[in-house]
Amino acid sequence: MPVGSPAAGSVTPPPAGPRPSPIAVIGVGVRAPGGVSDPASYWEAILAGRVLTGPLPDERRGPFGIEWDDLVTSGGYLDRPFDFDARFFDMAPREARTVDPQHRLLLEVTWEAYEDAGLPPAAAAEQTGVFVGITGLDYRQWQPGEPNSYTTLGNGHSFSAGRVAHQLGLQGPVFALDTACSSSLVAVHTACRALAMCDCDVAVAAGVNLILSPHTTRAVAKTGALSPDGTSRPFDAAANGFVRGEACGVVLLKRLSDAVRDRDRIRAVIEGSAINHDGRSDTFTSPNGSSQARLIRSVLAATGLTGADLGYHEAHGTGTALGDPIEVRAVLDALRSEPIGSDATGPVSASEAGTLWLGSVKANLGHTESAAGVMGLIKAVLCLHHRTIPPQPNFDTLNPRIEAGSELVIATEPRPWSPEAGQRASVSSYGMSGTNAYAVLSAAPAVEDGSTDGSTDGESPAAVEGFLVSARTPAALAELAERYRGWLAGLDEADYPAFAHTATFGRTRLRHAAWVSAATPAEAGRALAAFDGHPAVRLLTESDPLPRKADPAERVVATLPGYPWQHVRQVIGTESATGTGTGSEGKR
Repeated sequence: MPVGSPAAGSVTPPPAGPRPSPIAVIGVGVRAPGGVSDPASYWEAILAGRVLTGPLPDERRGPFGIEWDDLVTSGGYLDRPFDFDARFFDMAPREARTVDPQHRLLLEVTWEAYEDAGLPPAAAAEQTGVFVGITGLDYRQWQPGEPNSYTTLGNGHSFSAGRVAHQLGLQGPVFALDTACSSSLVAVHTACRALAMCDCDVAVAAGVNLILSPHTTRAVAKTGALSPDGTSRPFDAAANGFVRGEACGVVLLKRLSDAVRDRDRIRAVIEGSAINHDGRSDTFTSPNGSSQARLIRSVLAATGLTGADLGYHEAHGTGTALGDPIEVRAVLDALRSEPIGSDATGPVSASEAGTLWLGSVKANLGHTESAAGVMGLIKAVLCLHHRTIPPQPNFDTLNPRIEAGSELVIATEPRPWSPEAGQRASVSSYGMSGTNAYAVLSAAPAVEDGSTDGSTDGESPAAVEGFLVSARTPAALAELAERYRGWLAGLDEADYPAFAHTATFGRTRLRHAAWVSAATPAEAGRALAAFDGHPAVRLLTESDPLPRKADPAERVVATLPGYPWQHVRQVIGTESATGTGTGSEGKR
């Protein structure tokens, strides 16, 4: 019997309680290694099976120098993690340099999630909660000498969530969670519960992780869990440990009924989630397969689903020789407890009964620790949206300790999500602390006009009077105008009304703004090319009203280019910051 599996006859299915409230994912923000900066680039990397890990960048050595040299430092590292647009958030340079880069990253990626949702933060600020999974405190070790007035407020875990709420004016329940590797999926679960209980109407659920100190890597290495050759191989026979990784993922959540009412673009639906603990396992850090299986069964019971409804499982999948087999056994025990291959009328094929695809994004990114759960969730959201199973990198031969039947399949190339497979996805995240989290997701539902994203398919597009371009500084305004111009060059004319509506009403009006009068994408492109020298472009003062008012019945959300952050490198101990940022100070 595999280690951690339940004894025969010892597992009683959990009783079904009240059905969970379905929660809509309406916005996504993401930063990951390899230049991933939005959902589209994240999906592109996953679909291509790219491995985004590599050697330690020189800028990470910081004050530690040769202390890194005797460590296995291959990992998934973000590009330029110290860059930050402090002016956008009205943060003084000295404060910006002191604040943990993880907190700064959360500010920008949360803003990007709001823009992805086409929802200005002020729209529901009084009823918005913030739930952040965060573990690391590496940046404290960069700070020399006596702390300054910003040190405490810039580095404690509680201030990561509090700063997001403060900067965006959000007034719902706000707190950070640390359950080690499961932190961010626990944050998602907690956000879903807060929405279900009407503690808030909108929720920001996030996770972040940066690797900034050799001391933490050394401590993790002493557990024996790191891959000595710096390669992440979930489920593979050659798996020998995990690789550390960095990321920031943010999802914006609403109750599904509210999201449909408000004509939000729904990316996917969280049908149910749960958390539990391993309890008395072999050692404090040993996974407990029985607890993992019980957790999965509890969500199925609460949602009224069966294992056959699940077609894809995004596993915790760290690539350890012992942990992967325990997890896979628990997944199969819970999701495929009825033997595949027979039923009351005789034999059935695995394809008829339903294939269960298995994957782990840790092969792409490394183990992003406190961000791992939400990064896996976002991957599952994208798999559901694209109806595609992406390939699993670094997979060749199944770990011989994994006992899997023909129903369990690991893709080595992109595969269409067959209608014969279950139509839902699930995500697991397990903390070294023993806290486990699990969630089940489904694709976005069709709304009345037949779409799933608030688009106007099948309707005559509304006439466009123009749209707003708005940014924090003049330099950012000019850069955003150029981004819009490039975007419009490839935009179908039928999608122009959605573009104009989202640009005008789906983004926060900032200090510097311009109204572009253009009825077609071609006209808009010509105006943006000249910008403030074109007669169709009118610069607006902060007191100038918009030429048109928002009509909630016309709301539609389109994907637009992201905000052009005016980044400056902000590192503790430097007398002055240098970088690409320009622009003047001032309130939004």
